[in-house]
Amino acid sequence: MRALIEQIATEEKLDPLLFVAICTVESSLNPLAARFEPAWRYLYHPREIASQLVISVETETAFQSMSFGLPQIMGSVMRERGYTDHLSKCFVDPALPLRYAARHLRGFLVKYGGNESDAISAYNQGSNRKTAGGLYQNQRYVDKVSAILRKLRPV
Repeated sequence: MRALIEQIATEEKLDPLLFVAICTVESSLNPLAARFEPAWRYLYHPREIASQLVISVETETAFQSMSFGLPQIMGSVMRERGYTDHLSKCFVDPALPLRYAARHLRGFLVKYGGNESDAISAYNQGSNRKTAGGLYQNQRYVDKVSAILRKLRPV
């Protein structure tokens, strides 16, 4: 799986090692990883997409409320990034969630001027929100990804 992660990262103009580190933390490199987030509220036009795909709104809403594959990208984020086919295809094509997640991460790197820690934090929580003390609200996540990245990168 690592070769696929690195290949897609390279194609999407993203540091392959950064993407490997994120996928490692997100899924332990399990391409079939999936997680339902029942409290997820950020849906992307579920009625319209359900109608186009001839599925129920409830099914589309459930799939948009799940994270998929190696990068654990949310279905609604894939929709926002332009994916229009059935999200269930993420279970049979591990490259699919990787491609959309790489684009999503690259967007954060651009938004935050190449600051990897800001982009890592935003990938996990949607933005790089910090506490009053200057730490990321998801500092443990940022630290986990950063520790793996340090091991992967040559000195």
